[in-house]
Amino acid sequence: MSDHSVSLVPKLSVCNDRKQKANETLKWLISIDAVKSEPSACILSSEYGYSISQGASKITAEPEYLPFELLVNGLEVITERQVFHAGENGIETLICPNCQEDIASEDWEFLNEWSSGESNNLTCPKCEVGAEIHNFKFIPAWGFSDLGFTFWNWPAFTDTFIEDFKRQVGCDIEVVYAKI
Repeated sequence: MSDHSVSLVPKLSVCNDRKQKANETLKWLISIDAVKSEPSACILSSEYGYSISQGASKITAEPEYLPFELLVNGLEVITERQVFHAGENGIETLICPNCQEDIASEDWEFLNEWSSGESNNLTCPKCEVGAEIHNFKFIPAWGFSDLGFTFWNWPAFTDTFIEDFKRQVGCDIEVVYAKI
C-alpha cells in the first residue's frame, strides 16, 4: 500500500498572518483531540508533524481506516508558498476561466508564474489571458497557497469537519487528495 494524503488548503495564494493562522488552527485541532500536541516524526518529511489522536475518529467519514498503527499518520503544517498537487492522480482536466478550454495537455510551464511567486495568476497558453489561479478549475483538485494542512494516510473528512475547518481558517478551502 502506498502513502496518501488529504490537504486542506485556503483558496488564497497569500494568507495574511499565515503563521498565526497556522498556530491557531493547530491549537484548535489539538483541542478537539484530532492530533497530539507534541511534534514527532510522523510525516513524510525531514520536519516533524503532529501524530493522530483518538478524536480523529469524530472528524473522519471512515474512522475504521484511521492509521493509528502506521508510522506515517500525522498532520504536516505548511507555511510557505506551495503547490498542493494530487501526486500520482495528476491533472485530468484544467479549465481556463476565460476561454473555457481544457489546457491539461499543454506544457505546464504556465504554472511557473504562480510557483515562483511572480504573480497569483496563471496565463492560459491558449487564449493568453491571465486570471487568478483559484479561478481555474483543476480536476482532480489542486491547492495553491502559502498555508496548508496535510494529513498523512487519513481517510476523507466529514462534511461537518470541513465546514468547521473553513470557519477556523476564515475562508473557503480546497480539499486535495494525493497519492504518492
